[in-house]
Amino acid sequence: MQWTERIVGERGRVIALVQQGLLTQVAAAEQLQLSERQVRRLLRRVEAAGGNWGVLGYQRRHPAPNRLAAPVQAAVEAVVAAHPQWSALAVWEQVEAQGLAPRPSRRTVSRWVQAERDVGHAARRPKPARRFEAPGPLALVQMDTTSGHWLEANGRAAVIALLDDYSRAILAARAVAADSSLHNLAVLEEAITRYGPMRVLYSDNGSVFRTTRHGQSRFYRYSAAVLAGEAPTQFARALSELGVVLLPHDPGNARAKGKLERWNRFFQERVLADAPYPSLPTLDGALQEWLGYYNERHHHRTIGTVPAARLAGYQPRPLPAAARPLADICALQETRKVAKDHTFSLDGHLYTLPREPNLVAFRVDLRIRPGQTVRVWHGEQFIAELPYGGPPTASSLTLDEVLDRVLPRLTPKNAPTLSE
Repeated sequence: MQWTERIVGERGRVIALVQQGLLTQVAAAEQLQLSERQVRRLLRRVEAAGGNWGVLGYQRRHPAPNRLAAPVQAAVEAVVAAHPQWSALAVWEQVEAQGLAPRPSRRTVSRWVQAERDVGHAARRPKPARRFEAPGPLALVQMDTTSGHWLEANGRAAVIALLDDYSRAILAARAVAADSSLHNLAVLEEAITRYGPMRVLYSDNGSVFRTTRHGQSRFYRYSAAVLAGEAPTQFARALSELGVVLLPHDPGNARAKGKLERWNRFFQERVLADAPYPSLPTLDGALQEWLGYYNERHHHRTIGTVPAARLAGYQPRPLPAAARPLADICALQETRKVAKDHTFSLDGHLYTLPREPNLVAFRVDLRIRPGQTVRVWHGEQFIAELPYGGPPTASSLTLDEVLDRVLPRLTPKNAPTLSE
């Protein structure tokens, strides 16, 4: 039994009634599930302490029979201080090599190591979660990905979802093969096409949203600009162009997106009950069919209505005035320097730009939709749309055109003719 403040307070109130003559010792013993002799001992203990209920808690008057000697715990603390990154097993092996007796168990050392580390990180422990709700539609949108082996032959799939914090409606969700930047941008584009840009997007610290270096791993080396957060990811760049604030929560704090995490479980209980699905399109079709039910007919207990009811009458926010088309914003972005033959290379393919305007030695901004198109921009000027991985554009010169149109112009002005 743990002697909590609740148990001590309950005993104190019963003993106080006995002292006031409002309760007999027999009734008190029955209430506290003690003997009458134990109740009399408690009465004497409270009277000796001047009415202090704190003496009713359990008080050890002798050391525990399995208590380890102080030098053993001191040795563990010394090893932890010398090697703060060691695991509990490594600490235990080091203490064992010292030949101390009695030797602590691995579980005891693990508990001591955790206690030592909690002292230095007490301020970083997560606080109890608070309930919050956005003030209106699309003021705060949560984004997350859930994944699992939901396809036949143990195939893996992921579901990317955007949830409006105010209405609990799913603005867009898709079943995809992987949690990549391209798929996240596609789901974002679908949501903004329907409802316009949100004001704040709340996410975790995934590599799609932030370029982070976990710990000081020697396997990852980033430039100073990346570590300082000055080099945004593809997704963060798109949000910046849309005028949306990206707000990642603290690392390891999944409770911050509790509404969307709960929806993930709801989706798995309802849609994945029929898993595994034969293919990814089949899973996505089942998801889209169920989303119609969830947004339009599912009565949400917290808001007291269906999610779509809270979106009724909402006027989508327009894109920023100077923004590029949404399809270009939600595409992958790269920059290339135009070669002297008016070409650039991308993913092993050579692309030829139109002859005008002349962009030789200039850098161009590429908006790439793999398998579809590559749209080329220079500053705020749109240059060309090229097929991804396709042949050169028709506006470029062929070899015959070079021979027929360009070479004749290279004849010197004073060159002698055949008649002379």
